[in-house]
Amino acid sequence: MVENTSGLPRSQRESAAAANWLEIDRSPHAVHFYSGEGFLLDSLSRFVGTALEAGDSCFVFVTQAHLDGLAARLKTRGVNTELAAREGRYVRMDAFRVLALFMVDGRLDKTRFDEFIGKFVSPLKATAESKPQRAAVGGELAGLLWAQGRVEAAIELEHLWNDLAMQGCYCLRCFYPIASFSDPRQNELFLKICAEHASVITPERSSATGR
Repeated sequence: MVENTSGLPRSQRESAAAANWLEIDRSPHAVHFYSGEGFLLDSLSRFVGTALEAGDSCFVFVTQAHLDGLAARLKTRGVNTELAAREGRYVRMDAFRVLALFMVDGRLDKTRFDEFIGKFVSPLKATAESKPQRAAVGGELAGLLWAQGRVEAAIELEHLWNDLAMQGCYCLRCFYPIASFSDPRQNELFLKICAEHASVITPERSSATGR
């Protein structure tokens, strides 16, 4: 969980924030419960930008609207995604297209999921410039399944991501809107989602940029 550093002097807060982000960015499997679209895009751009700037490869799968917003933020950040894509280090894909690759009649097909990993994810480490070679993988697949009411499929997908994380040199990040868990009857399921991750990034306070 991100540490509360609000009581520290500004310089110490900034140093602590950088340390916290570095720790979370390198987590084998983290989840970010975000409170607004701006916060999602800021977190995505930090996640992708940090990976590419470190020489890692990166695969991101979010909705088309979020892909467009991410591209704008990465451009502002000065990240050369076109070069990374030509080098095979950066792959982006619409999340609904990804889900269609391994969801069958509303259920997760493990055989198809394994084929997806073998075709798109596993080769990423070989293109990384970092030593050791690492791949950052993030998006909102499970979050979309949850929003569709496919709770068991979302939890099953998190299990499969954990299996991938155990192989080492992967940094996985999942994104869920915290509004998806507004029903108190979902508290136990919410805790199950948290338990599937090594790090939990809590929702941010509302702000003009994050709403």
